[in-house]
Amino acid sequence: MKIKHLIFNHLILYSLIVHTNANASDCIYNIYVQTGNIPYAATTSNITVFLNDATKAELPVVNLRNWGLMGSTYHYFRPGEVDLFSMKGQCLRASVCGLTIVLDGYDSWYCEGIEIIVVGFGKSCSQKHFVVKKWLDVNAGTAVIIQDECVVDNVPRSISLRNGY
Repeated sequence: MKIKHLIFNHLILYSLIVHTNANASDCIYNIYVQTGNIPYAATTSNITVFLNDATKAELPVVNLRNWGLMGSTYHYFRPGEVDLFSMKGQCLRASVCGLTIVLDGYDSWYCEGIEIIVVGFGKSCSQKHFVVKKWLDVNAGTAVIIQDECVVDNVPRSISLRNGY
């Protein structure tokens, strides 16, 4: 419980520090990543995510470890663990509804899920949970996973794009 309290306090402090250096178009992206609690689920590979909104705007978060709140010496992406990452970036035009996960290395990794919380000055907070439950493995040709849950005009974007809309 002390660790969760420490992480929460660190997150608040980090958000305040970043906020003092932010401009009106910047948002804070808090990214929770859960590694599966199964054998060999951990990885030492670099993981990059691309956050998308319904307008097709994209925000890359290159090498999540660089944004980890536990520091550079902490072992991220261990089985059953939820790791927290936070970064400042340009606000997307709409809420995050799509996610691309890229594994950059030769270790496989089982991603249970990813949750994104976005806050920005004068903007509504948004939260999106992606249930992934998939292996990423360069050797098996599955180093990229796309989770597109965007809806455009009440039609899932992936369907509307397939039909040429």
